[in-house]
Amino acid sequence: MKAQVYVNRHVMTANKKATKDRGVPIDEAAISVNTYLGVVYGKEIDFTQGCKLVQNATNARCSGATIWMEAEFESLVIDGIKADRSMFEKTN
Repeated sequence: MKAQVYVNRHVMTANKKATKDRGVPIDEAAISVNTYLGVVYGKEIDFTQGCKLVQNATNARCSGATIWMEAEFESLVIDGIKADRSMFEKTN
């Protein structure tokens, strides 16, 4: 089945504002999976090919991201170029 996955920026913004206003973490689901059968909202979407889309406001990444994708992969192509380790090395 084909699905389209969306991250609803408006829900993310509302979560952030409500958390600030109330002083407690508000983390309503902002990820929607749309198929011909309808729409389902969730916070963690596992794909059968080993990829996961995660929403977690209480454990935000160092960049401040509250929604991110995690994947195990054998090879990776970025902008048409097969990636290797040198592309990911940190520079000082």
